[in-house]
Amino acid sequence: MLVTLFGAAREVTGSCYYLESNKTRILVDCGLFQGTTLAHSKNFEPFGFDVSKLDAVVVTHAHLDHVGRLPVLVKNGFKGRIFLTPPTAKLTQLVLEDAAEIMDEEFQRSYTPKLYSNEDVAGVVSLFKTIDDNSPIKIKDLKVTYHNAGHIFGSSFLSIEAGDGSRAVFSGDLGNVNTPLLQPKDALTMTDTLFIESTYGNRIHENESTRAELLKKTIVETINKKGVLMIPSFAIERTQEILFELNHFVENKLMPPVDIYLDSPMAIKASAIFDQFPKYYNREALRLIAAGDKLFEFPGLKETLSREDSKTINQAPRPKVIIAGSGMMNGGRILHHLVRYLGDKNSTVLIIGYQAEGTLGRRLYTGEKHVTVLSERIDVKAKITSIGAYSAHADQRMLLDWIKTATKLPKKIYCTHGEEAASAALATRIKDEMEVTADVPRFGETIEI
Repeated sequence: MLVTLFGAAREVTGSCYYLESNKTRILVDCGLFQGTTLAHSKNFEPFGFDVSKLDAVVVTHAHLDHVGRLPVLVKNGFKGRIFLTPPTAKLTQLVLEDAAEIMDEEFQRSYTPKLYSNEDVAGVVSLFKTIDDNSPIKIKDLKVTYHNAGHIFGSSFLSIEAGDGSRAVFSGDLGNVNTPLLQPKDALTMTDTLFIESTYGNRIHENESTRAELLKKTIVETINKKGVLMIPSFAIERTQEILFELNHFVENKLMPPVDIYLDSPMAIKASAIFDQFPKYYNREALRLIAAGDKLFEFPGLKETLSREDSKTINQAPRPKVIIAGSGMMNGGRILHHLVRYLGDKNSTVLIIGYQAEGTLGRRLYTGEKHVTVLSERIDVKAKITSIGAYSAHADQRMLLDWIKTATKLPKKIYCTHGEEAASAALATRIKDEMEVTADVPRFGETIEI
């Protein structure tokens, strides 16, 4: 079995592994490159393989950097099956339709080339084949098994076995620990080779027991200053986790009353999808649901689905909390709120997720004091803060601990889906702690399993 990396190699986005066995050609994920202008242009480059010869795509989860180029495959003639869990199928359709709409708006506004259309997205959805349990699926001479990755709803890591007995595991994105909604990730299965994400391969999150208290403290500080708290949030998982925490605060009167605006149509629709698949919740979330609690609804929450609804936030009195996409501040409604409040010393931007290199979120996170948002030059006076423990990604310690859950360690480990320094740091720790060969592959590199 041969594996070639066509994305997420010494970078975080664009996940795409091309697998070749004696009889089969498949992809693990086909994600969008995000962040810099250079990354965006890579999405228009030809694939490094013959799309017409692909038998299938196996998808780990619904984030755009893992599914965002699936419509490009269809546009180029792919007609095979796309395997994914039921929640991933629903969420993938949602994020692809949203991406196509944004592309259409950008084309109409500035003639920015469109990567694909809604027709291409419909073509992707028509090829979905959902996998609802851990039973292996056969794709010619490959056997693929889905396991819970604990990252977002329906997320998986995949173990793939070829007819000659060679085995590889693809981690997808691995989740944080003790998250509010999700079941914990499964243990690592037996494998010869592991491809592991390393988004936070060189970092340790705050203790997860402190994250709710830090969130509440940030909200209370904003209320006391009569400011605006802006939470740029990923529509899938991160937003629902924040809503879950806010639900707890409000219903138990743990913070003063304040208007909270969910200004993300995709997040509103994603929450409805979550409710369709209760078996993916953890025990505590299921207990609350059984007791009649609506996890993402509480007094003071206002959902702004339409653009007209969104504009009413501008006239709403302070203090107020605004949760809006995109999570890396490289698009979406959050930009309009940043233009309005980023120059206000009484307001706060709370970062709760990974900020890719080249994004506005990364520039704010690293302390830049002058930024351009929607063509406006802004002096940053708002407080910029973060809570890493809300990340949907495992940190370095969690990644190492997960590898050790295997009954027998892999012979080789490749650190992917991380910036070069993060991937190299994780590879070094793996070699030092486990005496296992670990490496950081490059784009286009082929690895024999």
